[in-house]
Amino acid sequence: MTSTFSLPDTLSMTTVVAVADELRALPLDGEVILDVTGVAAPDLSVVQLIHSLRTEAGVQGGNVRLSAPAGETLTALLHRAGFIDAMTHDDNAFWFHGVPLQ
Repeated sequence: MTSTFSLPDTLSMTTVVAVADELRALPLDGEVILDVTGVAAPDLSVVQLIHSLRTEAGVQGGNVRLSAPAGETLTALLHRAGFIDAMTHDDNAFWFHGVPLQ
């Protein structure tokens, strides 16, 4: 089963708990397509939420993928937080659909 979920454009530390509750209701034993294109000003809680969702889906036999590669603001956050430097091939495939960063 495939589920699609769009993160709200105002997602941040103050609103992430409500979104996490909505994500918990999804069946994580299939594929979850996550649309992050509308997130305007992400903070680390957004990255943590996405990472947690990927981990939990993996435990339940499912998979999470982004509907499109991470945009400019999310990429900038990943850079500032040091995720780009430690990125594995799988991480690059997830965040950037395998497109090498320049």
